[in-house]
Amino acid sequence: MQIRIGNNENQTVNAKLQAQEKAGEQNRRKGAAVQRKNTIFAGDLPMNQNPIALRRQQAQKKAMKFVQDAWSGEQKTSQSQAEIREIKERQREEALYNTQRVQECESRKENLRQKYGVEADSKEQKDLELLMRGAHFDPNNPLTEEEEAELEQLRSQPLTEYQEKCLEIDNEQAIFANRAQSAANYADYLQSSLTDMKIERLKHHKMADALKNAEKVMDQASEEIQGMLWEEAKDHVDETYEEQREEAREEAEEKEEQEEKIELRQEQKELIEERIEAAQENSHETEEAQREQSKDAREEAQLLKDMAQAGMDVAGAGDTVKAEIKDMLNKMKLVEADIKGIEIDEEI
Repeated sequence: MQIRIGNNENQTVNAKLQAQEKAGEQNRRKGAAVQRKNTIFAGDLPMNQNPIALRRQQAQKKAMKFVQDAWSGEQKTSQSQAEIREIKERQREEALYNTQRVQECESRKENLRQKYGVEADSKEQKDLELLMRGAHFDPNNPLTEEEEAELEQLRSQPLTEYQEKCLEIDNEQAIFANRAQSAANYADYLQSSLTDMKIERLKHHKMADALKNAEKVMDQASEEIQGMLWEEAKDHVDETYEEQREEAREEAEEKEEQEEKIELRQEQKELIEERIEAAQENSHETEEAQREQSKDAREEAQLLKDMAQAGMDVAGAGDTVKAEIKDMLNKMKLVEADIKGIEIDEEI
């Protein structure tokens, strides 16, 4: 007996799948909106923040976004799978329940046959089976032309009480069989969907891919941070080197200035020493000259005294004597100024 699947059940399945696809599309749109919202623009960044720490934070956020999106997708997929499994199990239970009802209908018809004492190979039973086949078309077991003609003849004849009751039970049985078949087909379809989803998850490895992408983002950020650190260290070294050069230049200038001061002091010292030495020499010459003058003065006085004692007329020949004395003193290398004011006592 072939049982056809009801169109209402198929419509229900398609409606549920379309609802799931619509919900998935909405989730993807929300994810895109969140991603745009979480996008960091350079113009919005605080200028005083450490660029290395900022780059690390950006990489961490981006890597976390990969993982969170993948995890969210996995969770949604897992939730969808759980919901599908739950629906599938209910359909399995529905199919089992209706199958049991079909079996009960078979038992009721057998009980009626025994109750009415109808033999299994009797014409009444054969006619009943042909009527039941005609009521439910089975493409796998179609009626022949002879059976079609015989069925038309049976339908024009009155039925026995046994046949009427069995046909009523058979109609109920067909309803249960149809429900069982629809539920079983739907459960098989859901199982196929679960299998496809599982294959798709194994094929794409969303979580593994997200972790790889997150790792790539962090590796790239690490390389950029290393470059930034290198540039920062280079700038620091250049700055330090420039500072050291400036300090060395200042030290050299200061040293040169100190050397100039020392050289100037040395020159001043030498000049002072020369002046002292010259002063000392002048002092010696002055003392010597004074001693010579004193000596000449004593000698002159002694000469005049001797001349007076010798009875020379010094007064009468004052100018002549003075000239001679002057000539004598010149010979004695006396300065004229040293003998000015010398008065000869004419009374000696």
